[in-house]
Amino acid sequence: MRARGAVVATLMGVLMLSALYPLRQYMTQDSHVNSLVRQQRALDHKIADLKRQQELLLSDDEIERVAREELGMVRPGEVAFAVIPGSAGGSHRTAPAVRARSVSEAASGRAWYSHWWDAVVGAFRGMR
Repeated sequence: MRARGAVVATLMGVLMLSALYPLRQYMTQDSHVNSLVRQQRALDHKIADLKRQQELLLSDDEIERVAREELGMVRPGEVAFAVIPGSAGGSHRTAPAVRARSVSEAASGRAWYSHWWDAVVGAFRGMR
């Protein structure tokens, strides 16, 4: 009788251990499905936002706003002015004069386009 109880206990242990792997797989798949559902909800919200933005961009008022603010366009007969930030009161900054390349710069071995690029970067820094 003891042998029979030991065999039954062993079989029950094996059955319980063999059930752990499918249970773990189920839990892994369940968490993966939950993360995909959250991702789908986030994408649905993003799609709704983009559709609202698309409808807004198709309106005439928004097209005019973008053309004026981002592209600097004006209607016929209007005059556009550019306000330069940083110039307060009577202190007007003048643009730095273009200087000629010295012999030492020409002999430095840098290509002409690197000097040009440095000038462009300096101009943008002056805009801020």
